Amino acid sequence: MKKLFTILTLFCCFSIATQAQSKTGTFGLQVETGYGFKFEGESFGYSPEGSGYGGSGGESSYWDLSHEGWNIAVSPGYHVTDKLFAGVGVGLYNYSASITSEVMDLESSFLSIPLYAHGMWKFNGSQKPSFFVSLKAGYGIISKNMYPVKGVAELEKIESRFSGGLYVSPSIGYMYPINNKNSLSLSVSYDVQQYKEEREDKATSVMMGEKDKTNSTIAVKLGWAF
Repeated sequence: MKKLFTILTLFCCFSIATQAQSKTGTFGLQVETGYGFKFEGESFGYSPEGSGYGGSGGESSYWDLSHEGWNIAVSPGYHVTDKLFAGVGVGLYNYSASITSEVMDLESSFLSIPLYAHGMWKFNGSQKPSFFVSLKAGYGIISKNMYPVKGVAELEKIESRFSGGLYVSPSIGYMYPINNKNSLSLSVSYDVQQYKEEREDKATSVMMGEKDKTNSTIAVKLGWAF
């Protein structure tokens, strides 16, 4: 009888301790920051005897104009289970690109503020070191006007206007709990930001058209979560 009572007592203590450690049914937060290295973007074309941006009438030169830069994401959410964490969040991406050549200098940059829904799956739960996969998807807010080209008089007067579009960021990583509440993470993500660029020749007030674009980066991120 004493042995049975002891076993039941230990089992109850273990169950209580397990429930106390589990994050299921609680709110949490993940903060990540890192740097996105350029992976894919637009090609910038210049025709010195033509119409400027890759126009006809002369031999065109083309450069890769992929944007890269630092980023931070704040993702509050709810621990649906000890393995599934989901919610909504906001980020800040600083995208920049530059080209220097004998022909021209080109500097392009913009800030993206993505608003997104997110979900994370931890294969071993919250209390053990674990690999995880996650997905963020939403809309990146972009608003900036600029004159990106220097060195070519006919192009210095062209204004670029950016506007936002779809934002998607799948990632894979490793999470290491440092105590019952807090964890550190290291991850690699593929960040995609779609946007529109509209160009206008301010000297003549002529619109040069609007183009849909996609910028992709491979980002390495450090994170903290509870």
